[in-house]
Amino acid sequence: MESFDPVTRQGLSVTNLFWAELIVSGLLLALVVVWLVTALVRFRARGAEAAEPAQVHGNRSLEVIWTATPAVVLAVVFFFMIQTMRTVDAELPGAQPLRIIGHQWWWEFVYPDQQAITANELHVAAGSPLQVTLESIDVIHDFHVPQFGWMQDAVPGKTNYMWILPERPGVFAGFCNQYCGTQHAWMQVRVVSETADQFSAWLQVQRQPVASSGSPGEQVFLRNTCVACHAIRGLPATGNVGPDLTHLGSRTTLGAGVVANTATNLRQWISNAQSVKPGVLMPAYQTLSPADLDALVTYLESLK
Repeated sequence: MESFDPVTRQGLSVTNLFWAELIVSGLLLALVVVWLVTALVRFRARGAEAAEPAQVHGNRSLEVIWTATPAVVLAVVFFFMIQTMRTVDAELPGAQPLRIIGHQWWWEFVYPDQQAITANELHVAAGSPLQVTLESIDVIHDFHVPQFGWMQDAVPGKTNYMWILPERPGVFAGFCNQYCGTQHAWMQVRVVSETADQFSAWLQVQRQPVASSGSPGEQVFLRNTCVACHAIRGLPATGNVGPDLTHLGSRTTLGAGVVANTATNLRQWISNAQSVKPGVLMPAYQTLSPADLDALVTYLESLK
C-alpha cells in the first residue's frame, strides 16, 4: 500500500491518475454488467412455445454511441496521462545533483557537490529537490521507491534522469525492480528523508575522511586484499569494486538489506559472505585469524 501514500508531487500525480482510471474502469464495468443482466432478464425465453423476439438489423444511434463513448473516454484518459508524464519528467529548479549507480547487487549513492559517497542507504533533505542521474556498471537495474511514485531504469552505458522532491520526512523502502541476477531480491534501498538541519549534520559527517589511527583493525584492512575492492577515504585504500566503507558503521544494514549491521553479522559477512548472500561477488576471508577478524570487525564498526 506504500504506492498509495506518495511523498513526492510526481507520486501524487501518478496515484491520482491510477485512481481516476480505476473509477472510470469500474463505471464501465458496472454499465456492461447492468446492460448484460437487463438483456438476460428481459429477453429470456419464457417457455417452450415462446416466440422469438423481434430482430433488429442496424441502429445508427446505438452504433454511434458505442463507438464514440469509448473514443471519448480514451481521449480523456490519454490527456490526463500526458499531463502526468509531464509532471513526472518536469525539471525542478535549484535541484542538487545525486548520482545513483547500480551494481550486482547493491546501490551506490554519490553526492557530487558535497564530496560524499554512501551505499544502500540514501539520505535526502525533505523539501529539497534532487536531480538524479541513474547509471549501471554491469546489467540493467531499476531504481524503485514506491512512495516516490514511479521507477527508472539504470542501463549500462546510458545515463537516465529523474527529478525528485520528497515533501516530508520519513523512512521509505525501495528495491531494484528489474531482475538482475541471483540476488535481485536482496538489492534493497533504505531512503531516509529528514529535515534540512538533520540532513546537513549527516552530510557533514559523511564528507569527513577517516583519520588514520594505526589500530590493529586498520592494519588488518590495509595489509589484506580489502583495499583492492573497497575505499576508506583518508587511508591508502581507493578500491571502487565494492561499497565505500568510510562510514560503514553508520549504516543500518549489510549486503543491501540482507542483514542488520551488527558486529556478529559483519563477522559472518567478512569470513564467508556467500553464506549470507549466495552469489555475492565478495570473496571469503576464512584465512584470517580469530584475533585479526575481531580487530577488523571492531575497526569497521567504529567508522561512524
